[in-house]
Amino acid sequence: MDVLDDFVGEAEEVYEHNKWLNYALPLHRMREMGFHDRVFDMLDERSLTKSELRDFSRLLFGLDDFDGVPDPLVDWGGFLKEISRLLAKEDMQYNPIKKKMMPWMNLKKLDKEYGEGGCSIM
Repeated sequence: MDVLDDFVGEAEEVYEHNKWLNYALPLHRMREMGFHDRVFDMLDERSLTKSELRDFSRLLFGLDDFDGVPDPLVDWGGFLKEISRLLAKEDMQYNPIKKKMMPWMNLKKLDKEYGEGGCSIM
């Protein structure tokens, strides 16, 4: 069982390992209400693998919208392009670390963490 800190404390722990993610309040509330998926437990423990990143993104954006998104292990550039498209459809969320409204994911940080050097879509 994962014991959650308060929202800001949990966001700080997530940011330590996954700086690309805006750990916004809806994610925290889902976890508080008992939504359980192994990938959510990993967010504040270590950097996600590319496979876990795909699983997390599928949960974040929903199965219907995520259909057809390339596997990041096979086509990183295609994956990043589709994440950019999905992010554009989402509302901005309050980022407790940066203290401002931001998208769910920072694509530059995501590409720096997982890409093969150089941003693929920027």
